[in-house]
Amino acid sequence: MRGLGETMRKGTGALAAAAILLSATTASSQSIEEIVVTAQKREQGINDIGITVNAFTGEQLRDFGFTRAEDIALLTPGLTVNETAATGVPLYTIRGVGFQDYSTAASSTVGLYYDGVAMPYTVMTRGLMFDVERVEVLKGPQGDLYGRNTTAGQINFISAMPTDEFQAGINVGYGSFRTADIEGYASGPFSDRVRGRFALRSVQSGEGWQKSLTRNDELGEIDVTAMRGLLEMDLGDSAELLLKVQYVDDQSDNQANTAYDGTIAGLGPFQNPYTPLDQYFLPTGSNFGETPPWYSTGDNRAADWTNSYTSPQTGRVFNLRPGRDNQLTGISATLNWELGDTTLTSITAYDEFERVEANDWDGGFYNDSSNINTTDLSVFSQELRLSGGDDQLYWIAGLYYSRDEMDEYYHYFMSDSVFGLGSIPWGVGLFAPTPIVELDTIYDQETTSAAVFGRVEWQFTDAWRLTMGLRYTDEERNWSGCTFIADDGSLAAFLNTQFGASLGPGDCGTIDDDPNSPTYIFALIGGPNINDAFHVYTDTIDTSRLMGKIGLDYAVNDDVLIYGTISNGFKSGGFNGANSNTTLQLQPYKEEVLTSFEIGTKATLANGRMQLNAAAFFYDYEDKQEQDAAVAFVGNISGLTNVPESEIVGAEIDMQWAPTDAMSVNLGIAWLDSEVKEWSAVDTDLSAWPNVVLRDASGIELAQAPNLSVNGLFGYEWPVGNGKLIDASVDFAYKDSTSGGAEAPNATEDYTLWNARVGFGADDGRWRVMLWGRNLADEYYYPAAYVGGNGPMVRTVGMPRTYGVSMNYRFGAY
Repeated sequence: MRGLGETMRKGTGALAAAAILLSATTASSQSIEEIVVTAQKREQGINDIGITVNAFTGEQLRDFGFTRAEDIALLTPGLTVNETAATGVPLYTIRGVGFQDYSTAASSTVGLYYDGVAMPYTVMTRGLMFDVERVEVLKGPQGDLYGRNTTAGQINFISAMPTDEFQAGINVGYGSFRTADIEGYASGPFSDRVRGRFALRSVQSGEGWQKSLTRNDELGEIDVTAMRGLLEMDLGDSAELLLKVQYVDDQSDNQANTAYDGTIAGLGPFQNPYTPLDQYFLPTGSNFGETPPWYSTGDNRAADWTNSYTSPQTGRVFNLRPGRDNQLTGISATLNWELGDTTLTSITAYDEFERVEANDWDGGFYNDSSNINTTDLSVFSQELRLSGGDDQLYWIAGLYYSRDEMDEYYHYFMSDSVFGLGSIPWGVGLFAPTPIVELDTIYDQETTSAAVFGRVEWQFTDAWRLTMGLRYTDEERNWSGCTFIADDGSLAAFLNTQFGASLGPGDCGTIDDDPNSPTYIFALIGGPNINDAFHVYTDTIDTSRLMGKIGLDYAVNDDVLIYGTISNGFKSGGFNGANSNTTLQLQPYKEEVLTSFEIGTKATLANGRMQLNAAAFFYDYEDKQEQDAAVAFVGNISGLTNVPESEIVGAEIDMQWAPTDAMSVNLGIAWLDSEVKEWSAVDTDLSAWPNVVLRDASGIELAQAPNLSVNGLFGYEWPVGNGKLIDASVDFAYKDSTSGGAEAPNATEDYTLWNARVGFGADDGRWRVMLWGRNLADEYYYPAAYVGGNGPMVRTVGMPRTYGVSMNYRFGAY
């Protein structure tokens, strides 16, 4: 890593030297337009604030063809979005700070905000991204200004607002896999004091982009529609109220995984055996020695999945084809009321998310691991802020309250796993007599968060500005859950045989393995109360913590800002929402705390034609929430824990350059060096059970922390007469490999994606036609990899090359 660090330092120096030279030699007639952001709760130029922010306009995002919140990672160095299981939960990581838990109930380390409203669970954010004014990515803890507690940073999605004059626009696109994309909006005044905006986007595809490896079947069709209504009202001369209603309906296919031979990645061929793998790996198998036909690498479209399952016990037929039936409804009211020199801001919001969603973990037509999630999730939040001051002294004081409720029913299918019918050909005597085929995991979670926060910005000289912020948070989380016996009764048969219980369908099957519990399993075996050792686990965690930030900015001149910040943030603890064998598996993990030290500079160079921003940082990361194995008598199962001590060192560069009026060049680089300093992780050795064997995991890198990520863009435009303009651009995104952290199967390889666009339209921007292509080199890449449930090694592969055309037209004033 020292060699890479030296390369980065040399590269930064060379880039800075080039920028200084350009500043001295390039004449300018047009400077780079600065994006105005509200990252610090008021409008400021992005280059005037002493924090690291990446911002993108709605027009830029439309050109890139982005439809989902997760797509922002392709533009932002240091930001990754992946998954660790097929549960429909995207996982956001900024600068190596992330939580690799696939449970719906897990809060994100990255705060996700839509028009100032927090979305604490990432599963709620998968709807279409449409009619966006801009997106802001803030890096590092920001708790002195934002509602929920996070450690990695924030992503703010800001909708386009109602306008004083009539505007309307439509964008129509058609591309690969018969994908039609239609977006439109209308905005304008209803009266002198009332303005409105309505936007709609629908994306539909008639062809799946994934192909089954074992049959004539395709997966990947899109069917999603989203709409938003905004009503802005002037309440007298000093108050303004914004009402928002938003709805998303998603009936799309989910993506399937691709199974592969783990030995090509230095792993075992699989985590656990399963059927029909016995036909290829056991000498008695009909295809012994051959490569299983559901294995694949190098093909973007190759995958496999289960379409249905019929229970041999009940005859019930389940539709397991990966797909969604998800709805998100959100309403909010934002009031800004000027009280003399002070402004009162109130944001009241309620969001409700419902889904019935099937996913296939194992990457095959077999049924090692599939699930159906039924989720009901609601979030209410209220924020009150008072702000005031002037350019010399500006202050904010606020209160925040939120309450969310989640009910999750997680029906799991594992008939072909080694714990199910796969135990028979593989000779696993513990399960072969009574294989476990289906599980019902049900839990509910209620979280209440309350906070008080304040911030002061003091411009104590023309050049120096001091920023100080504090926040106190109290958060309580109540959890109750169990893995119940499904209608097929297979879990009951296993538990009754092993422990002499008399359980049946609908009973809790989670074993109390806590030696300090009055219903400890090994204290009740052989007695009349053995059933008491299987019960719902209920617990409450309450976290109260003070956090703060101090920053110092120095304006060298009007074009160069140097800043330094020290801040800390925390993310409260939680519970394990996975299938549970034992109660110890469900015990809570505690909160994590991150302290950040960062210095940076923002320099406008080359007579306004270049913006060069750079930052270096050090993170002291305590009690990082992380995956680990939970030890049970059946083996190592899914667990969550805290890593006592980790460190992250990094540097970033962001450059925007307009060498001529017709040319634009953008470059972003992020370098990370992450390391676990202290952690005794669970070992795979089960011979000492019920004692737990530990191993020293210090020295490993954190998961989803690529050493290097780079983004670049080159654009050119030229007039062709009669008020027409042609523009062309090429961009790329490079992500380095990741280690997977403590879970070696989660490692990913490096990849580079190339995209291009050519547009033709009016030079005033009223209309435009654009040809586009994405992943032009048809790169085989996989942003996520993991164990596919119980046994297979799987990858979640990125999309192949796609191409298409889009057309947009604007009406009215703009």
